[in-house]
Amino acid sequence: MDRLLLIAQVWLGVLGIVGVAAAAPGDAFEHGLRVAFALAVTLVVARIPVTRIVKSSWWLYGGTLLLLILVLFIGVSPAGSDAKRWLLIGGISVQPSEIMKVAVIAYLAGFFHNHLGNWQIWRPMLVVGFASGLILLEPDVSTALFVFALAFAIMLAAGTTITRLLSITTAAALVAIVVGGPYLSQYGYLADRITGFTDLWGAQEAVQTTSYQAYRAREALTSGGVIGIGAGRPVRVPEAETDMVAISVGRTLGLVGIATLIGLYLLVASRGLRVAALRAGPGALLAAGATAYVTGQAALNLLVASGLLPVTGIPLPFVSYGLNSLVSVAVAFGFMHAAYREAQRAEAHA
Repeated sequence: MDRLLLIAQVWLGVLGIVGVAAAAPGDAFEHGLRVAFALAVTLVVARIPVTRIVKSSWWLYGGTLLLLILVLFIGVSPAGSDAKRWLLIGGISVQPSEIMKVAVIAYLAGFFHNHLGNWQIWRPMLVVGFASGLILLEPDVSTALFVFALAFAIMLAAGTTITRLLSITTAAALVAIVVGGPYLSQYGYLADRITGFTDLWGAQEAVQTTSYQAYRAREALTSGGVIGIGAGRPVRVPEAETDMVAISVGRTLGLVGIATLIGLYLLVASRGLRVAALRAGPGALLAAGATAYVTGQAALNLLVASGLLPVTGIPLPFVSYGLNSLVSVAVAFGFMHAAYREAQRAEAHA
């Protein structure tokens, strides 16, 4: 396993515990146990051969697609929300859209490695289009768009020509819009988020309503200063243990904490891309896709936390409270380690 990647993952988990403890002290111990479990998931996935991962990716994708369909019929919603994004399975809340991120990475890594230069666009078009369309139906626009971005990153890493890249992206977008687009008008939260974002940087007339979360987040982050205010003082920002956990880290540890977060994600980006460059093959595409997942989602979350993007609801990878996100990101880290182990074995036998 790549030691620096593992160290970065462990420290992200530690900062997550710090952030959750500041925002929701009663959940800190449970979150610590979840982080430990997620690290174990990474260790297990890291030992699976890359060939086995890509061969079983169709079953992972198909099973997750089925779960996304079930969400529309028997899914549950948090109190006060109309969005159906979770399934209760054996008392455990499962969010299929989080699983779909790694499912798409694994499937496309195998597909583009096996068919590059000799394939039609319909398969990746349908794979990405149906996944994104079903996520749109929940509705979860930000995650649907992020799945698109992951597919785009893998196609770039695979050396897909611009013509085919644009063809697949456009066709998949049409499929997603046909599947999920007509239902988005039923949900007003999308317009509220745009309105809140413009108000935050404008008149600030809605700081008690639509821009409340973003406004409170900016205040809390500013109050952290350079070294933070330390533990034991509550962070009064909505979702400060989940989507806004970076605010909790920043208020507790100040600019030093935020800089550490950014540094860790830059380390993940550097090591992940290095792993992807070690050896051509499906492992390289797995590592590239997983790196795009972890660091791309981190960038989005941190931009939202700083008020530079509208609120999206996307968690901070391996830091935010939430078992589904932790496990999904843990699998992505496992993909990078599996690719690294494959490259090391190939070098040893060369």
